Amino acid sequence: MRIMKHKPDKGRPLQDKRFFVRIENVFPVDFRVINEGRLPKGSVWMQGYTCNLSRGGICLETVYLTPEILALLEDPQTSIELNIRIPFTHHAIRSESRFVWFRAQKEDNLIKYSLGLKFYKITISDLNRLIRCARWFRVPRRLLVKTLIFLVIGIFCALYYGFNVKQQNRRLVERFVQLKQAQTKEKAVLKNISLKKDEVVAQIERQTSQALDAEQLKIRYKQLLLEERMISDRIKLMSLKEDSMRKEILDDMYGWIRNHQSISTGLIKSFEGDVGIIKDWAFIYDQALAVNVFLIFKDYPAAEHILDFFIRKLDGRFQGFANAYYYDSEDIAEFTVHCGPNIWIGVAAMQYQEMTGNDEYLELAEKVAQWLISIQDADPAGGIKGGPGVRWFATEHNLDAYAFFSMLYMKTQKPEYATARKKVLSWLQNHAMVPHDRDYLSPPVNRGLGDSTVATDTYAWSLAALGPEKLESLGMDPEAIMQYAQKHCGVTVSYQRPSGHVIEVSGFDFAKISHMPRGGMVSPEWTAQMVVSYQMLGEYFKKKDETLKRNLYEQKAAYYLDELNKLIITSSSSTGKGKGCLPYATLEDADTGHGWNTPLGAHTCSIAGTAYTVMAMKKFNPLMFSSQLESK
Repeated sequence: MRIMKHKPDKGRPLQDKRFFVRIENVFPVDFRVINEGRLPKGSVWMQGYTCNLSRGGICLETVYLTPEILALLEDPQTSIELNIRIPFTHHAIRSESRFVWFRAQKEDNLIKYSLGLKFYKITISDLNRLIRCARWFRVPRRLLVKTLIFLVIGIFCALYYGFNVKQQNRRLVERFVQLKQAQTKEKAVLKNISLKKDEVVAQIERQTSQALDAEQLKIRYKQLLLEERMISDRIKLMSLKEDSMRKEILDDMYGWIRNHQSISTGLIKSFEGDVGIIKDWAFIYDQALAVNVFLIFKDYPAAEHILDFFIRKLDGRFQGFANAYYYDSEDIAEFTVHCGPNIWIGVAAMQYQEMTGNDEYLELAEKVAQWLISIQDADPAGGIKGGPGVRWFATEHNLDAYAFFSMLYMKTQKPEYATARKKVLSWLQNHAMVPHDRDYLSPPVNRGLGDSTVATDTYAWSLAALGPEKLESLGMDPEAIMQYAQKHCGVTVSYQRPSGHVIEVSGFDFAKISHMPRGGMVSPEWTAQMVVSYQMLGEYFKKKDETLKRNLYEQKAAYYLDELNKLIITSSSSTGKGKGCLPYATLEDADTGHGWNTPLGAHTCSIAGTAYTVMAMKKFNPLMFSSQLESK
């Protein structure tokens, strides 16, 4: 529709206006005109108001339009940026809109302009808030007062209940962490007593000719035995308490992830508590991990809600999902497309198919796979580079791809996936894996093509994606890989809990700590990955009937899992309700050594850290089907 000239309109209201809903109150609106992404000369923030709005747009009324601005409205490249200010709320609702219709009326000595605007860009959450507020302000005042009274009472009751729930959850987490700390201390004492016993036995053997001394040593040995039994009993009692609390803690962590899922988009923001640019981002890798957690807890609707988002984002010529989206609006947050995170979406879809028997998301997985194969075909060596438009190759992406193609081939028996898997394996052999006959003064697994930087996840995922048997068939020593990771990436650091209490915790860093000026830090996610791989080695040696090695790796897995449990903190948000979660790392805004920093906030909760810890506690390897693990 063309804009009317700047004469007062004496005709009847235009038909478009019937779509707007009349509200009792006036909402102030700041607005400015933008043309082709630029601010035209003279276009500053101007004031107006609305008392008519709908889900589609608003009727903006103002007296501040200039002839130049009015002329710009005829240009289809023009948009109007709005800040709609709702009474009693802290934040304005921001949107961009397009011009639909125009009307001018003379009142006293002024011309009042009415503009019909259609929303062009607005988040779903803001739109829902706008409509809720509009409906609220249409309520008759007498009813409004009564409603407000009941609302205040209800809010008070809800806050009181919520406060109690938060306190109970916090007490549970703190008791659990204190229990793990006490267990660590008791086990250290027990180990020390064992050493003393060995020393006394050696002394007794040396003092056989001196009966008096030998008798005193025997008495000392019996005392040590008694202490050992008492401490062992205490540890057993702690273990019983731990077993009763573990399910609650696991349910808590699952609940924390579930509570943060957007009702409208299905996405979960990756970090709770971050105050930087990524605070509302939902990284797609984290969404894949959350799907696995939901599958573990048989919460299939929550898993489907996430996977449905990716179904909506599929298009005719799929070229990969962006690395991150805004969790509440589905808008792209990080436009970069990398293969690794996309592979994890495919893996999550395949785990859904495996655990439910439902093929609903097989198309999603195959779309990702076909796109990956098109990238793989461009490399003569059969590797998968980091993503479109990049030249680097990451070992972790190719390990993920091997696992993904294996899953697809198992379910579809399509030869193209067997071929793609074979090519990836060839690339890993030629460019990533260093056979175990080396002295391992350099890394046994390279981070990428021509890149021997130490990266903990490449070691853990070598076992998780390929398995110990396959590694050995490739001339690799799975034990040596894990030993190298522990030697160069294992750390013990001090960590200040939200309560202010400082604890010591052992785990794994992102990189070789000797190269990092920041000192060591523990990554819960990468430590949990190592736990899963230790668990796999324990199972591997159990099947080989090698009891000593089985016990060794089961103990390592249990030890680092206990250390992870010390890092469980409580959510501080109203959404989190004091439930348990884990930070992304023990340091904030710290260099990981791999091109990104840890999030802001000393106690920022992380989907990746929490989800992978849940998987470690449940002995779940996301890169293999459970049936694969049972058959190995």
